[in-house]
Amino acid sequence: MSELEKAFRKFAMYGDTAATGNDMTGKNFSKMLKDCGVMDGKGVTSTDVDIVFNKVKTKGARTINFGEFQQAVKELCGKRFKGKSPEEALQAVYALMEGKEPANVGVTM
Repeated sequence: MSELEKAFRKFAMYGDTAATGNDMTGKNFSKMLKDCGVMDGKGVTSTDVDIVFNKVKTKGARTINFGEFQQAVKELCGKRFKGKSPEEALQAVYALMEGKEPANVGVTM
């Protein structure tokens, strides 16, 4: 399992004790992109993230799998890293995500 897939699974299970880590909700997709610095509010906004999520998910579904996640990231990477080739932009976004875990800012335990 790649570092990217491990990060996907951690964020997919975030906040849901019953989650398997195979599918990610739109809320967790948005959180992952924000926590990893992909969604910066300038090049990539929350609106962009929501649009891409709805574009890649199966019609009627509420979650995306890892393959759909990769497709969504591919669509967003050009917005985040303008001026880089598609492959360079994709690798730059993957580098931001690899090895990351959900941040629990403001959460009391």
